[in-house]
Amino acid sequence: MTIKRLLIIIGILLIILLGVSVYTFAVLLPNATQTSLSTLTPTPVVIPPATEIASVRRVIGTIQSVGNQTFVVALTQGGKTVTVNVNDKTKYTTPSGIATFSDLRVGEMVEVRGRSDSLDSTTILAASIIVKQVAA
Repeated sequence: MTIKRLLIIIGILLIILLGVSVYTFAVLLPNATQTSLSTLTPTPVVIPPATEIASVRRVIGTIQSVGNQTFVVALTQGGKTVTVNVNDKTKYTTPSGIATFSDLRVGEMVEVRGRSDSLDSTTILAASIIVKQVAA
């Protein structure tokens, strides 16, 4: 009976030895298509905000009409009109100093700096409005 036990123990040891050797070859000889995780480096992705996609514009023209938080400017070059939208961040300047939206008058020549509406090229969200020539 001791020989049977000895053969069983030797058989189990051979199976364990065979398993360890197969595992060793699998670790030492990896598949050629397999990539190592240690060589991968993360690539940062920068997604710009939607407001930065719109282009910056500068237009000069005469105010044709004034509405509620908006006005229409007839451009000095090209004869086209542009609708200018304003908000609480818009800055106003006149030859006499700082102004407000209510100080704008039809007939004044203005310079508008702002961002174009990405859906409508004839509309600008004004960042600054400079009154060049006061209407008489």
